[in-house]
Amino acid sequence: MTIREIGALLTIFLAGNLQSQDLDLPTDPLDGRIVFEEKKCITCHTVGGYGGTAGPDLSRDQYFGSGLELASIIWNHAPEMNRKFRQLRMDRPTLTEKEMRDLLGFLYYLRYLGEPGSVANGKSLLSSKGCMNCHSVGGQGGTTGPDFRSIQRYSAPLYLVQAMWNHGPAMLDQINKGKMKYPLLTGQNIVDIASYLRQVSTADVEARLSVGNPEKGRTLFEQKHCSTCHVGEGKRKRIEAGLIKIDLKKGVTEVASAMWNHGQAMLDFMQQQSIEWPTFERNEMADVIAYIYFLGFEDKDGSPSRGKEVFREKGCSGCHTPGGKGKGPDLGSAEGIDSPVKMIQLMWNHAGEMEDMVLTQNKRWPLLSTIEMRDLYAFLRRSHTK
Repeated sequence: MTIREIGALLTIFLAGNLQSQDLDLPTDPLDGRIVFEEKKCITCHTVGGYGGTAGPDLSRDQYFGSGLELASIIWNHAPEMNRKFRQLRMDRPTLTEKEMRDLLGFLYYLRYLGEPGSVANGKSLLSSKGCMNCHSVGGQGGTTGPDFRSIQRYSAPLYLVQAMWNHGPAMLDQINKGKMKYPLLTGQNIVDIASYLRQVSTADVEARLSVGNPEKGRTLFEQKHCSTCHVGEGKRKRIEAGLIKIDLKKGVTEVASAMWNHGQAMLDFMQQQSIEWPTFERNEMADVIAYIYFLGFEDKDGSPSRGKEVFREKGCSGCHTPGGKGKGPDLGSAEGIDSPVKMIQLMWNHAGEMEDMVLTQNKRWPLLSTIEMRDLYAFLRRSHTK
């Protein structure tokens, strides 16, 4: 995969109001990658085989958590990064709120790419999962479905998932008639099968899907009636069927496989409720899955009272005092601490100056866990909105 292809597959996320989580989702998939390069992050970090080696390879050491978890990781490593800047004689980059938002989303979305596929495993899976009972490859196999060699080359596993989903009712009918077992698939299974089909296809046309647009996916989530059964975001009192209960720290094909594996149960329920089976065209499946994927970036609500203790115990109150009389600004009146992105942007931009103050006072850098970061944000946000 080239750096251009990787860049085209990466998009951003904006964390919204945690007290009433409402995700402000991305539309431009290249913004985060551009920030990563323009701010010289790539000088130390490798992505997809490109970049420096002073820091960890972000393609290999992927990030799996929520927005404030990522914020705590960045904060805790700030002194080490500052030393690298000095060693390399680089100016420490500052970030606008939008740039920080784009960068956080870029790091989160690295996991979306998933793992490469195995052609050999894909071939074996077509037999073991019963696909060859209906489909054939070069005339070898069943005749109910099309020969895999004649269908379009799948440059993206998601195109395969979309085609399978659209033909789900017809396939289920054939499975039931043949008294076959419904084939359950993992995300890696889908990637492997797509890799094999891409090799055996002799079709002239190669079907492509671009990276999903989560903002469009949110709209489609309603239009395709997914919300009839599933809760998406910001409705914690109705979370019993909520997607945000699911462990979404997975790649896109793993999210897709979860959808496929529940296809039989979904079809039965939709038939009982007289709901039409939704079909997807063009990039719609990728958009919906991108939306579902980004729900995993949502943070749980923090505790303002515990955040107040964190603010005191970590020494923040020593510099940030009410009325702006300390060495740092009064964070209770600082403009715009109304999102986790804004908070970590301000913390990042002042981390160099703060490290100097910590060193001159012979103190240790205050490390923050994910829970402490979450509580600290809840405290600062409440203080700001009073």
